Amino acid sequence: MEAIRGFVYRIIYQNTQNTYCVFLLKDYNEETIPCTGRFEAPKEGEDIELKGRYVEHQKYGYQFDASSIEKLKPDNMGAARTYLMNLGIKGLGEKSVEKICDYFGLRLLDVLREDQPKEIKDVPGLRQSVKDELYNTLLGEGILSELNHFFESHQISAKWSRQVYTYYGAGSIAVLEDNPYTLLRIAPDMLFNTADTLAFNLGIAIDDERRLEAGINWILGLLDNQGHTCLPVDELISRAYQLLNVDPDMIADFIETIISQGILYSTYYDDILYIYPPEMYVSEVEGVHYTRDFLIEADPIALDIPNFIERFESDNHITFGSEQKEAIELSFFEKFSLITGGPGTGKTTIIKALVKGFQLGGLGRIVLCAPTGRAAKRLTEATEFEATTIHRLLMPVVGSDSYDFTKNEDDPLDIDVIIIDEASMLNVRLYYSLMAAIPREAHVIIVGDVDQLPPIGAGFVLKDMLDSDMVPYTRLHQIYRQNSGNSIVDSAYAINRGDMPNLDANRDEFTFIAVNSLTDMMKAIIDVYKREKENVDDELDIQIISPMRRGKAGSTSISQYVQQAVNPAESYKGEVRANGITYRVGDKVIQVMNNYELEVFNGEIGIIYAITKTDICIRFIHKEVRLSVDEAHMIMPAYAITVHKSQGSEYGVVIIPFIPMYGNMLQRNLLYTAVTRAKRRVIMIGTKNSVERAVKTVNGEERYTLFKERLQRKCDG
Repeated sequence: MEAIRGFVYRIIYQNTQNTYCVFLLKDYNEETIPCTGRFEAPKEGEDIELKGRYVEHQKYGYQFDASSIEKLKPDNMGAARTYLMNLGIKGLGEKSVEKICDYFGLRLLDVLREDQPKEIKDVPGLRQSVKDELYNTLLGEGILSELNHFFESHQISAKWSRQVYTYYGAGSIAVLEDNPYTLLRIAPDMLFNTADTLAFNLGIAIDDERRLEAGINWILGLLDNQGHTCLPVDELISRAYQLLNVDPDMIADFIETIISQGILYSTYYDDILYIYPPEMYVSEVEGVHYTRDFLIEADPIALDIPNFIERFESDNHITFGSEQKEAIELSFFEKFSLITGGPGTGKTTIIKALVKGFQLGGLGRIVLCAPTGRAAKRLTEATEFEATTIHRLLMPVVGSDSYDFTKNEDDPLDIDVIIIDEASMLNVRLYYSLMAAIPREAHVIIVGDVDQLPPIGAGFVLKDMLDSDMVPYTRLHQIYRQNSGNSIVDSAYAINRGDMPNLDANRDEFTFIAVNSLTDMMKAIIDVYKREKENVDDELDIQIISPMRRGKAGSTSISQYVQQAVNPAESYKGEVRANGITYRVGDKVIQVMNNYELEVFNGEIGIIYAITKTDICIRFIHKEVRLSVDEAHMIMPAYAITVHKSQGSEYGVVIIPFIPMYGNMLQRNLLYTAVTRAKRRVIMIGTKNSVERAVKTVNGEERYTLFKERLQRKCDG
């Protein structure tokens, strides 16, 4: 370990999440040293000390790899002025800094070195808010320095120092020394082993209750991403044993203890004890309770339904099948009902009829919604009735949890009817949040294709409700889409039955291009994308959909490859590099985090139409937004996206790469979902063996959830 000192000459790169930076340090011999570090980037002009080692990077050459950083307090008045200016305090400009220097003189150097720089509040002529923020910032700088030293002494990256200080302030180190596992609560990107290393260094025993609780909570915290709401207790004990290497009986006893304390929740079903984290338990139990409230009694609307159906058919020059009529009648008669069916079965036409019928029946406050912006836009166009996303409907609480909404049981939606489309995407937490906001007197109609992929997140609400036989539903089988898109529908249903689609017909609507290698696949993707781009009015109407995100054939790699081919760097185009990714005017991007302030949500795709020094300007389906460069971590390139990300959306042209490299992702419901995203044309690029493997592979992964059983009253809650 070596130490170097100097001032920050220039920042070369920093990512917006403060986890990596590259900068030039000019030492006291005027030598310029390239430096890297996994911590919050310093400011240009700051005097710092770095500890780390010199390395020879294969691409960038000789540089200093810093493991820790300390901001040095100034030792002369010129440095003091620079130090104060670099604190970035609003209202602390050159004139204010001069007032501070004049007031203290050389004694300012001692004040800046103090652990409690209270005298800074005595400077006359400064606004009180500026003095308060300056005091808190100087106090924080000292604590941050101590935190950096603390983490460094335990061979842990100091990149979490700022987060820890934001949460725990002056008592940060005391909090960590008391329970280092609190890091896992405030640093979602931290691995359990990192906190465990710190705990070991601090002398916490392997069987310490703080460690046991942290390990169990860590495992349960992963359930949402795995699709589970709960775990059988034996499975939880097994996973905890693998993580903690502690006697299983001790783990079992501790789980029993924290259940009795109300830290975790549990339910017995079929002689098995299932363990829940609190938020999952509440979502599942209350989601079922809200559903049952609507199932107590029917509430038919004041409408001559047979006469209405006949008039609607005549006005729209269509003829409903018996299943469609059944779905319409059920929706008007019941307070809560489901409609499920594949592509071409007339779900959207039924929704259009329901809107008209409820209006004629005197229920005019009607809301149509869907999980994604693109699905809402498609629903609006198809029904000629304004639809919205569920997030916009529920009005998220800015800066809070993804499922914390303004609209809830205390402030419900002002509606008579709500129709929820693309319901296969409803996980249990979103479903609970939505149901909590629906007034009990409203009619609820849920529409979706249960054969698509299960939702991202815990549970599979649509499937559980259908399988429970407790909810009135209509399953549509008859296909009505006979014109454009018919071969797409035929292929989708063949896949869903477990039959091979016809890959040899080379039809305009469904084309298969055989390739023998990854290189051939990439070349074919480029050729097809360029060709199709010339034939559409909006590039957002073309989408490459990949089975996976990572790897050489993943959506990330494909997006980079397509960008180089269709939108290369040119002098007249705007360009910005953020988080190691180059974005250019004309690039297609996807929002990967909810931005409640701008009302742009996870999964929405747009085109960059301008780039300024500070902003990336993006045209989404429903609006144009200006995203600051510092918020670039909220987007990713989207020439290609995953099948999961495409769910709930439709595109004119869908390009599907499908080769053996996708391995276990070659599954029937994944291929079915990808194909059904297309309105006019599907172009598959891959091998027939991969398609055959997918068609024969039914995803048998079990999701641990008791939503269905609770609906059936087979277990408590």
